[in-house]
Amino acid sequence: MTSDGGARQNRVGHDAHVLPPGHSAPRANKLEAELQRKRSLLLSPHVRPLTEYVQRVRDARGHDRVPDFDPTEAGISATMLLLLEAPGGKATRERGGSGFISPDNNDGTAENMWHLLREAGVERAKDVVTWNIVPWYLGSDAKIRRAGDRDLEEARPYVTELLGLLADLRVVVLVGRSAADGWRQLAIDIPSIEVPHPSPQNLNTRPQYRTVIRDRLVEAQELANRREPHRTPSRP
Repeated sequence: MTSDGGARQNRVGHDAHVLPPGHSAPRANKLEAELQRKRSLLLSPHVRPLTEYVQRVRDARGHDRVPDFDPTEAGISATMLLLLEAPGGKATRERGGSGFISPDNNDGTAENMWHLLREAGVERAKDVVTWNIVPWYLGSDAKIRRAGDRDLEEARPYVTELLGLLADLRVVVLVGRSAADGWRQLAIDIPSIEVPHPSPQNLNTRPQYRTVIRDRLVEAQELANRREPHRTPSRP
């Protein structure tokens, strides 16, 4: 397990060449130059174990269904895991998306999360890694579907393996009901905070959720800053 000091040193060491230049607007992943730059970072030390993990999931679940982690986030040094339900079409290259799980993606949900993280003062490059409780795309090329109990059960060993790679993790932010339901089934003793899903439909029809999400992200940041890292769970 990495000490706090070691984790900070690792994060500072990669910030200079990982942080996107001019990273001041959402939907950065709509730019091909940005996507190429991110792909070139996938074997950087802070994210290489996650890239290798993705390859193992692809080997088991399909190479066209599992996006990469965003290497401009904190990678294995993350103290906060943002956990959503499953990749959307805008996350998979094969369906016209970026190929990354990222708040930089070119869709409304990602844009809302991008703004909310900034409003909450969360520094993605230092503290965050973003992933899904079901790591692979669900549904057909024409339509995504919701995660069911069987999907969550099949995803369990992959989530457990991921947690074993995040030795500095202090808090999990469960984004949406499906992620929260799946996390409860895992019964892992890591502090977690549930937030409503930041989809445009959800925030447009329930505008109060924006404040709820932002306030809970602030709470998650406080937990990430003050708690000891979790104990690495044993692999199944």
